[in-house]
Amino acid sequence: MRAAQRSAWVVIDDAHQAWTVGRALQDAGWNLSGIANGMKGARDLLRCVPHTPDVVVTGLRFQDGDGLQLVRLLGGLPAAPSIFIASHQQRAVIKAAVALAQASAVPVVGVAEQPVDAQAIAATLGRVEFKTPRRAAQPRPQELSVDEVRALMAQGAIAPWLQPKVRVDTCEVVGFEALMRAQDAEGRLITPDRLIGPLAAGGLLDQASMQMARQTIDFVGHCLSEGMAISASINISMQSLANFGFCQELVRAVDAIELDPSWITIEITESETMCDLAQVIENTARIRMLGFNLAIDDFGTAYSSFFQLSQIPFSELKIERAFVTGLGEDPARQAIVRACAQLGSSLGLQVVAEGVENASELAAVRQCGCSQVQGYLVSRPMPPQLAFDWLRQLDNVCVPLPA
Repeated sequence: MRAAQRSAWVVIDDAHQAWTVGRALQDAGWNLSGIANGMKGARDLLRCVPHTPDVVVTGLRFQDGDGLQLVRLLGGLPAAPSIFIASHQQRAVIKAAVALAQASAVPVVGVAEQPVDAQAIAATLGRVEFKTPRRAAQPRPQELSVDEVRALMAQGAIAPWLQPKVRVDTCEVVGFEALMRAQDAEGRLITPDRLIGPLAAGGLLDQASMQMARQTIDFVGHCLSEGMAISASINISMQSLANFGFCQELVRAVDAIELDPSWITIEITESETMCDLAQVIENTARIRMLGFNLAIDDFGTAYSSFFQLSQIPFSELKIERAFVTGLGEDPARQAIVRACAQLGSSLGLQVVAEGVENASELAAVRQCGCSQVQGYLVSRPMPPQLAFDWLRQLDNVCVPLPA
């Protein structure tokens, strides 16, 4: 798209700076379709101008509000424009504004600290390839009904899809995480966000989890019988672990194929460790006593205390993907991931970085001290037979990851 076809608004509290930026954009061939000095002016533009622009150049402090309010306002539009932030605020505040924009689905195409260099802003924007404005979000598929998930279970349609975990130092596949999936009559994939609620509501969660566990245990047994030292982890709710009969059923499932339970890891989310601590310790200690390993999933997303972490017998710590995304370019996230890795290592835990999608993130988690990685860079989740075939074609079950 040529610059002459692009449109811009400028929302900066200093009128002189706003017009200086506006003129620089016009000189560069932009259509300056709006200029304002605060939130009232920005709201007037949204109300009166028929089309939102390609980009809004905005400050962060106004007399009648701030740029954070503007970001939230733009994020609520069916087609949010991109923003360029020009501010004299401290870098931590600017970084928070960028994070807010990302959380609000508002693209950030640049940042400049004031005093404003209007020509530099125009030059930067001239190099940006603007994407087609996003359309209104499609409504999310509704949860299935209890009757629908019961039918899926009767058909054996709820099954584990397996995503590999790889050792950082050797690139060897050491295990898989079993993720709940189902397929409808047309073969369309049904994800956990549509399954877990109705399964719990219908009292079917234990049954579905056990169905997943048996298939995952059989997969591990098959791998071991073929000479591949592959473990697996299964997400189990604290509600299921509180059921003594459920735990005994897990033991029967591994005993049925003469599998040492240490090949299986039970994953619980960090938020579940914040329940009744005595009950959590009882349930998790029982799982370890029965020989299974135990992982804390999505570490860093809740507020579990170090005391809780020290009291629960974990063997593995999984760092939430939100901290891994863009890790190579974010020193603050690197500090957080490094601290989590050091904490896990000092407690004798395997530390898994989730959501690794590119070579930069892989290099960053290596530097931070994570022992294993999981994510699309290695592989997307796949059905058990496909996962087994994928393993067989690897050279010594090693994935050729970037050095």
